Formats: sequence, C-alpha cells, structure tokens
Amino acid sequence: MTSIKDVANHAKVSIATVSRALNGASNVTEATRKRILAAAKELNYHPNAMARSLVEKKSRIFGYIISGLKKGAKHCIVQDTLVGIYEYASSIGYEILMFAVDSNLQRSKSYVDFANEHALAGVIIQGLRTDDQYYREMIDGRIPCVLIDLPADSSRIGSVSIDNAAAAKEATLHLLAHGHRNIAFMTGVDEASVSTERSLGYLAALQQFGLAIKPEYLLHGNFSEDDAYTAVKDFLPASPEVSAVFCASDLMALGVLRAAKELNIKVPQELAVIGFDDILLAAYADPPLTTVHQDFTDLGFEAARMLYNIIKGQDVPHTRTVPHTFIVRKSG
Repeated sequence: MTSIKDVANHAKVSIATVSRALNGASNVTEATRKRILAAAKELNYHPNAMARSLVEKKSRIFGYIISGLKKGAKHCIVQDTLVGIYEYASSIGYEILMFAVDSNLQRSKSYVDFANEHALAGVIIQGLRTDDQYYREMIDGRIPCVLIDLPADSSRIGSVSIDNAAAAKEATLHLLAHGHRNIAFMTGVDEASVSTERSLGYLAALQQFGLAIKPEYLLHGNFSEDDAYTAVKDFLPASPEVSAVFCASDLMALGVLRAAKELNIKVPQELAVIGFDDILLAAYADPPLTTVHQDFTDLGFEAARMLYNIIKGQDVPHTRTVPHTFIVRKSG
C-alpha cells in the first residue's frame, strides 16, 4: 500500500510538504503542489481520514454505533440511515466507522474507549435504550454525539427524530375517524423512548375522543414480529370487541397480521391493523400495511450534519424533528 512517505520520496519533498499540499495549505508553491499531486496520482495514493487526522491533529472520522441488530430482521433501517450519514460525511471529506454493539459488548468495551481508540471526531448513535451503558456514558462524557430517536440536548449532544407522539396520535385518530372505538395498542420496549412517545400519542387521541383508557388493551411486542404474534393470538379471541390494533413498529404489525390470518380474522373488515416505520416489507404485506413513514436516510443525513455543527462549535439547535408521513394502504 502506497504511503505518504512514498509520495514524498517520489516528488523529492518532505512528508510535511506533501501533507500541506494535499490539504490545500497556502505555503506551498503551485509548481510543488502540481508535482506532488502528479506523484500521488501516479502512485495511486489516497490519504484516508485517519492519516489526515494524525497530520492535522484533528479527526475526520464519524463513528456510527448501532445496537439491536438481529439475525433475520426484516428491515433496512440501518442501511437507510447509513446512506444518509454517508451522503453528508462524504460531502465534507469525512469517513465513517461503524460499530455494532449489544449489551454484553457495551460492558466489555466502553463508549469512551471505542471513540478514543479510533480517534473519532464524534459519534452518531442509533438503537440504544435509556438503560444501556453506552447511553449513560454518552450523557456523562465529553465526546460530541448525536442520537437518533433518543432524547438529549446539551452543548455537545444533539438528537434527531420524527415527532413520534404526533405521528402515533395521527395514526390513532385515523382509526377513530373510521369508527373504531376499541383500539388496542402494541408498544415495543419500555426502555426505548420511542415506545413511550408513541404510547402518549395513542393515549392523547383516545382522550381527544373522550374514550376511557383500558389497560388490558395495552400490549407488549418488544419490537418483534414473533413476540407480537404471541401477544395477540390469545388476546384477539378473548377480546372480540377489539376492532383495531395499532402497533409501534411494522415488524410487530406483521406479527399481528400473521396471527389474524391463522385465527381467520379478516383484515381490515374485522380487524384494522396499523404499523409504524414503513419498512420495505410494509407495502408487500397481505394486505399492504397502513403505517407511519419515517425517512431514515433523511434522519441519518440530519444527524451527520448536526454532529459536524457540534464539532465545529456552531451555535445551532441541538434537536431536530424530521417530517413523517402517514401512509394509508389496505390494512386499516
């Protein structure tokens, strides 16, 4: 692999001169700069972000920490978010280092150690829960950070999300407007802030219509298709008055659709089902899933832009709400 030293030898200049030329410094003559660029091209030398960091004494690498990856997951949320982060990072000459964690790995390698080991300029985090070790370390630490779908706001920490409560209220109001009065809500994980926010939106819609809140209609699906299927396969036969289920994720909604099919409950004629996220499979479900659409590419892009502003000390808001869209299909 060609190094900066090879370029310096080929152009017959010092390593420091190569560095200054490649980084656009003004104290390099145009003739020398052209000679260095020609040497770098001939040797196929491409300085990476880590190398530039060492020379410039500042990092040009964003860390992207994701938690909750599971085998067999039927969604592209991480991929779409990463595309958005990449689009912004590449536009400013930054690179991305992705790090997938679970609760065990969080205990064996601290958030601070990971960031320091890789000389990260800042970190974007997605999929953490409020009881995760990395979340606590991030709140107490000094590393610039932006959270996706987690609350935070300080001089070095930002947060990007949709208005989850408003989106959930909109979905529930859609069901109420179509005559449903016995609506079950399936939440995800209590420690996930989006679960709380989407629950509040559901409850606010019921209160707007003057309906009593029935605790037995509050189900838990852990953001899992299988857990959602298990939660409703006994609940639905025991609660024939329930005419709609609003799920805090599309994966859980897919589990409800599977259970309804096995129970010979027709969707949407006998049971309306609404999801949340608009994952790729939502449009191909049977029937196609009515859901809340989140633009995860936009979320990633805005998270990266906010992180860069925080790193540069820009006086900008450290919370950003990305628009959502309610998608009406055939399930409810």
